Amino acid sequence: MINKDNAPVLLGMAAIVVTLGIGTCSTNVRIDDGFTSMNLRIDDTNRRMDDGFNNLQRQIDDTNRRMDDGFNNVNRRIDDTNQRIDDIQEDVRELRTMLFETLKDAPPAN
Repeated sequence: MINKDNAPVLLGMAAIVVTLGIGTCSTNVRIDDGFTSMNLRIDDTNRRMDDGFNNLQRQIDDTNRRMDDGFNNVNRRIDDTNQRIDDIQEDVRELRTMLFETLKDAPPAN
């Protein structure tokens, strides 16, 4: 049974139990807030990393496209140069043929 001498001790113990109960709830709320904040930061970091990787991928794709354009331009110029060389070779063959025809028809020199 509770007597008057034990009442302050029991009230003190009840106060401690209530304080711990309320404090634990408040701690749980702070822990939940911490997890929520941490999850938000992780999500933000992941979003920023995705944006960074997407931007990097776009830059790599743009660089590859520009390099392909450059190589295509170089290949086109090489093809043009090769065509010019072929045209010159054909002209030289025609000139040689004309020269030999002229020398063949010419009278012998004394």
